Amino acid sequence: MQTVDKAMRLLGYFSAAMPEFGLSELARRARFDKAGTRRLLVALTKHGFIEQDPHTRRYRLGAAFLGFAHIREATRPLASIVQSRLEAMVAETGETAHASLLSGDQMTTLCIVEPRRPTRVSVDPAVGLPLHATASGLACLAFAPQAWLREYSSRALLRRYTARTCVSTRRLRAMLVEIRTRGYSLADRSFDDEVVSIAAPVFDAERRAFAAISVASIASRFDRTAERRIAGAVLSAAAEITETSGGALHPALAAALAGRRA
Repeated sequence: MQTVDKAMRLLGYFSAAMPEFGLSELARRARFDKAGTRRLLVALTKHGFIEQDPHTRRYRLGAAFLGFAHIREATRPLASIVQSRLEAMVAETGETAHASLLSGDQMTTLCIVEPRRPTRVSVDPAVGLPLHATASGLACLAFAPQAWLREYSSRALLRRYTARTCVSTRRLRAMLVEIRTRGYSLADRSFDDEVVSIAAPVFDAERRAFAAISVASIASRFDRTAERRIAGAVLSAAAEITETSGGALHPALAAALAGRRA
């Protein structure tokens, strides 16, 4: 199982922003020794999950994922479910809505819907979203298994993006407790100086947070009224997508929804 976990960690580092890695670079990122990293990559290549460029010798994701993605989308059409819900959220909040998937130590954007207004938040799908600095990442961190969270805390580099970015593991743990209590995360200008975001997690059948639904607002028009409106929309959307995609709602999120409806 440790070997499987390590292989999954390696795969999690590949993203649209970082589609290829050299052996040394990937081993350094994962904090594995080069020999062990190479053995894992050879095994993943054998089964089509990794391929190596014959000229540059760099590694990238293999074609095996395409078949699994097709099966998943055919049986559990997550992208189409999410797209329609994001459109409804934009109509309700007037702000940018997006969905992202947990991928290693970052979030990878799945869908984006922007409002038709001159000033709005734009999300670059090629940029991975750091877990500690974005609402989407914080939402998934807050509902992650404690063992995984401890491992993440021990290896993660809490990079500062703005003056408001949380770079303290102690403060981060306190933030995650608060998020679990209220059911949603709020990132107040912690990744971008002009953006405030609210997110809620989407759960699989084992109640593991694997994705997040978020609304991003221009900071100058965000206030407590906007927070209540956006938080309600995000919580409802995350719960709906969880249930529609065959997941099981986490008790904390269910309690947060029940409290808002009471």
